[in-house]
Amino acid sequence: MNANQSKQQSNTQAKATRGARKEKPSARLVVAYALLQMMRQSAYSNLVAESRFDTLDSPRDRAFASTLFYGVLERQITLRRIVASYCRKPVDKLDPEVLCALEMGLYQLLFLDSVPERAAVNESVLLTRKLGKQSASGFVNGVLRAFIRDGKPLCPGAEKLSPLERLSAEASAPEELCRLLMEQYGEKTARQFLLDSLEPAPVFVRANTTRVTPEKLRSELEQAGTGVEETVLPACLRLEKPGDVTAYAAFGEGRFHVQDLSSQLCCQALDVRPGMRVLDACSAPGGKTFTLAEQMENQGEVVACDLYPVRVGLIQSGAERLGLSIVHPRVMDASAPDEGIGTFDRVLCDVPCSGLGIIRRKPELKYKPVAEFEGLPGVQYGILTACARLVKPGGVLVYSTCTLNRKENEEVIRRFLGEHPEFEPYAVTKDGGFFRTLLPETDGSDGFFFSAVRRIS
Repeated sequence: MNANQSKQQSNTQAKATRGARKEKPSARLVVAYALLQMMRQSAYSNLVAESRFDTLDSPRDRAFASTLFYGVLERQITLRRIVASYCRKPVDKLDPEVLCALEMGLYQLLFLDSVPERAAVNESVLLTRKLGKQSASGFVNGVLRAFIRDGKPLCPGAEKLSPLERLSAEASAPEELCRLLMEQYGEKTARQFLLDSLEPAPVFVRANTTRVTPEKLRSELEQAGTGVEETVLPACLRLEKPGDVTAYAAFGEGRFHVQDLSSQLCCQALDVRPGMRVLDACSAPGGKTFTLAEQMENQGEVVACDLYPVRVGLIQSGAERLGLSIVHPRVMDASAPDEGIGTFDRVLCDVPCSGLGIIRRKPELKYKPVAEFEGLPGVQYGILTACARLVKPGGVLVYSTCTLNRKENEEVIRRFLGEHPEFEPYAVTKDGGFFRTLLPETDGSDGFFFSAVRRIS
């Protein structure tokens, strides 16, 4: 090879190297980076997914990445139990990159029929190398192939497990969370809820009845290509495989907003009417505020508060898109309401909570230690009592959470009634009950709790 040929080859190699550097990461590698971020720092899965998956050009790649990312998070305990049964080294001693590649491979083998077994194994081995763990690629290959040879057992050694351990393994939930739900709701309900939490969350929308009828919105959405089902609430529609709902013309033109059925049922319990003055004390991002304003036919006033200015901005932009002029967003600490804010016909306290009712939407929440929830009832009670002072005589206050922990729900509202004789229960169920717990199994919604009381003096 002469000098010119050698120089030409070097230039070609340099160009190839520069091209490789510019090559965008695959969907699996992007998922791995997202999962490693979740392992190493406390973050919300939806925010991590949004920031990472936007780098993928193909809608198909983004859909695959989302399925794989949330699937691994949801099934983490199940997947790590399987890893432990095929690995001599304790799981917590594995390099995070190796554990991540194994979890992703096992999830594809167990739950993604669209991925052939050979591809799941080969891609996981390749991923291990891309993550800088070349020496562990043979180990990853061996574990996945052994798992296939054994028939891909979901729960290895299930016959040796207690009912609590087996529920934890099958539902991929920490034992302490399983125990909490079993003690409060019984084994059957706890099992069903935790298994339901592994299924895709339904998508509900609320028709903006100040701009469109539910019937017309349904027709428009069907013409856009999505399936639409009616619900127990006329203005609430369930969508089938809707894709990106923000891309619909009806969304951009303010004819609907996305809101789970549970939140819409909560708003119904507030029993608002046109001309009322209403406070949504913990409003952001504003879904319940918008529903209340629509129920009021955009007549009256809805004061929508949040502690953080950025989140108050979300309420403002959402109200503007929907054309809801009676919504007045403001920064306020619900535990210490502003002086001079006045009194209200209706007050909604949708308080910060452990979020156990929405773990199918935010699976990372189920991995939080139960001990972290212990201080929440005190915070919730403080917000409830502070906001109760703003209710007019004859006015109604609704207390709500998106958790199933009774200590944050029934116990808080019973304590409030016991210490505030100026309030009485206000019916929110057909049989006159003043609180209601919603479950995916029975109501088709997220797990949710709300209760209502009325000031009598």
